[in-house]
Amino acid sequence: MIEIFLSLIFFVTLSVSSGLFCLRYILHLERNIFKLSEIGLIGITFLTFLSFLIHFFFPLNTNINLIIVISLLFLGLFKNTNFFFNFIKKNYLISIITLFIVFLMTLNYNPHEDYGYYHLPYIINIISEKIIFGLSNLQPQFGWNSSWLNFSSIFYLPILGLNGVHMSNPILFFFVLYLFLEIAFSKNDQYSISRYFLLTLSFYIIIKFSRIAAHGFDFPANIFLLLSFYYFLKLTETFDNFKLEKYFIILLMFSTLAITIKLSTFMAPLIVFASLFIIKLKNIKKRSVIISFLFCSIFFLFWIIQQFIYSGCFVPMFEFTCLKHVNWYTFEISNSINAVTGAVNKSVRDYTGTLTEEEYLRNFNWVSTWFNRNKTEFIEHISALLIPFFIIFIFNLKYLNSYKNNIFDKKNNTILLSTIFLFSTIGLFFWFIKSPVIRFGIPYLFVFSFFFIIFILKYVLKINLILNRGIIITLFLSLIFNASKNFNRVYSFENRDGFWPKILEVEYSTKKIENYSVNFPDSKIISTQHQFCWSIPFICHIDSGKGINIYKKNNYIFINQVSN
Repeated sequence: MIEIFLSLIFFVTLSVSSGLFCLRYILHLERNIFKLSEIGLIGITFLTFLSFLIHFFFPLNTNINLIIVISLLFLGLFKNTNFFFNFIKKNYLISIITLFIVFLMTLNYNPHEDYGYYHLPYIINIISEKIIFGLSNLQPQFGWNSSWLNFSSIFYLPILGLNGVHMSNPILFFFVLYLFLEIAFSKNDQYSISRYFLLTLSFYIIIKFSRIAAHGFDFPANIFLLLSFYYFLKLTETFDNFKLEKYFIILLMFSTLAITIKLSTFMAPLIVFASLFIIKLKNIKKRSVIISFLFCSIFFLFWIIQQFIYSGCFVPMFEFTCLKHVNWYTFEISNSINAVTGAVNKSVRDYTGTLTEEEYLRNFNWVSTWFNRNKTEFIEHISALLIPFFIIFIFNLKYLNSYKNNIFDKKNNTILLSTIFLFSTIGLFFWFIKSPVIRFGIPYLFVFSFFFIIFILKYVLKINLILNRGIIITLFLSLIFNASKNFNRVYSFENRDGFWPKILEVEYSTKKIENYSVNFPDSKIISTQHQFCWSIPFICHIDSGKGINIYKKNNYIFINQVSN
C-alpha cells in the first residue's frame, strides 16, 4: 500500500516537473500565470508527445524511461524547487484532500476485459521494441492506437515494473480534482458561466468516476475534451491578453491530446478553430501562441504517422486513407473498426427479433433495442448532472429575483451559449448515428444537457443563479460520497495479492516464425480472459502466429499478413 502512495507522489512530481520544463524551454511561458493543476496537465501532454517521439527510435523500456524521468525531474525542478514546494505549502489542504481521494480510488481495482485483450499487450509491445511496422497485423485493435497507452508506458520503471503503467489514470484524476478544488476555493470569476460549468462537471466526475475501475482511455479522452470546452468558455469571457494567451494554449494542447487518445472526441478540432477566430478578433499574435500551435501540429502529425506505420492507414476507420500497396497494410482494419462502431455498438447482440443485421441497422430500427439496453446508464448520467443544479437552486431560492452578480450578466453570453450548444448538438448527432456507446458520448451529453438547462433558466424561467451559494456544499458532498464508497470497497476486500491492480497470469506456448519467438495463450482454463495475451512476453499473437510473417529491415521489425 505504501508503494502505491509513494508512486502516486512521485508521478505527480514528475508530471509537474515535465509541465515546468515544457513551459520554460518549449513554449517560453511564465510559470506563475498557471495553476499547479494546469502545469501538471500540461506535463501529461508533454510526456505523451515525448513518448511518441522516442518510441520511433527506441523501446520505452526501464532504461530509456529512467533516463527520461531523471532528465525531466532535474531540468523541470531546477530553479523551480522552491516554487513547487511553496505552491504545495500554500495549498496544503487541497493537496491532502486530493491525494487521499485519489489514493483510495487507486487501490484494488480490476481491469476490464479490453485491458488484457489489447491495452496491456500494446504496452508490452511499446516497452519491448521500437515502433513496429504492421503491428496491427498481430491484432486489428493495435491499429486504433491511443496516445494514452504511450503515456502509460513512460511509467514502466525499475522496481515498479508493469505496476507503474497502472498509474496514468490516477495521476490524471489527481490533477483534475486539484483543478476542481482550486477553482472552487478561488475568489475569481465568482459569477461566470465557465466556473459554473467546471464545478458542475466536478460533481459529475467525482460521482460517476468514483472508482478507477478500469485501465481504459475513455475517461482521459472525455476529460480532456470537457476541459477544452471549459477553456473555450474562459477564452470568451476574458479580455486580458495574458489570460487569453494562456487559455488558448491550454485549450490547444488539451484538444490535441484528446483526439489522439480517442477519435470519439472528434469535436476537438472545431473548438480549436472557434478559438482561433476569437484569438484573431482579439488580435493576439504572441510568439508562444505560434510555438504551441507548431508543437501540437507536430504532436498530431507523429500520431498520424504512427497509425500509418501500424496499419498502412493514416486514419484506420476511413478506408480511403489507406495505402494498400505497402506490404504491411492490414487488410481487415477498416472493416473491423466499422463492425464495432456499427452493429455491435448499436446493440445488435441484444436484439431478439427476426430482422437481419442489415435490416436491423436500416432506418433506425436499432433505436428501441439500443435504448432498452442503455436507458439505466443514460438516466444515471443525466441524474448526476441534474443533482448539482438542484442543490445550487435550493441555496438560491431567496435570491431568484436578484439581478446582482449573477452568471448571466456577462456580455455576449447569448452568442456563447448558441456556439457551445451548436457544437454539442453536432457532436451528439454524429455520436448517435455512428457509435452510440454511452461512454463515448459523455462529453457531448454533458455539454448539451448543461447548456440546455442554462438556456431554460435564462430564457424560459428567467431565473438567475448566484454561484457562491451551494457550490462548496455540492462539491463537499460529492467528495464524501467518493471517499466513503472507496473506503468501504477497499477494506471489505479480501487482500490476498496486495493492493496493486490485478494482472491475470496466463499460461502460454511458443513457436518460431522466421527466427522470431511468437508466444500465444495456452491456458487450460475455459475463459475468454485466459485467451488474451495480457502480460505474455513480446511477441504475443492470440492466434498462435497463424497468417502472419515477421522479418527485420533497416533494424525495424515488419509484420505482414500472409495466406494460411
